[in-house]
Amino acid sequence: MENLKGIFESANISGKNYTFVSTEDLENGMLVHMGDLVTGSKDIYNAVIPATATLASSPVYVIGNPAWSYDDGSKTNQNENAYVIKAGTPFRVYALNKNDKFAIADYGIDGGEAEVGKYVGLQNGSGKPTLSATKPTGSAFVGEIVYVRRLGAEYFVGQTVDTRVNKVVIKVVSNG
Repeated sequence: MENLKGIFESANISGKNYTFVSTEDLENGMLVHMGDLVTGSKDIYNAVIPATATLASSPVYVIGNPAWSYDDGSKTNQNENAYVIKAGTPFRVYALNKNDKFAIADYGIDGGEAEVGKYVGLQNGSGKPTLSATKPTGSAFVGEIVYVRRLGAEYFVGQTVDTRVNKVVIKVVSNG
């Protein structure tokens, strides 16, 4: 599972989308802050990973870039869970408002098993949300897990291939 990359689904998002860029590789479903405009750009912002100074005050944006690759030499390259946004590549993010809903893969959340009724918040130095049994304090972003659904199938083509993933639907409780 350590090789799987983030998966994002915009279940019900009312916020605008923006274009960000980062100096490090990122994945769909990660949460980032809006930095300054990129020098010489009118609409591309620097992505900022949550840090101690921003955890409690700055709203976050969820990364939801179309997952595709120019490298079609292997079907694996086209898998959503293999998609990485390379450093320096512009990508799409969504602003999150109260009551918006979005889904990410369960392995894109740190801190244990995602279950209905648990919460997610921000953590220092990471774009991955972290689980909490209670509503987190000290986090500008708080989301509640409202649904977990299993998608995909296991099949055999010379070897067993398991495409199943748990998608965790998160309802925004607060953001900034």
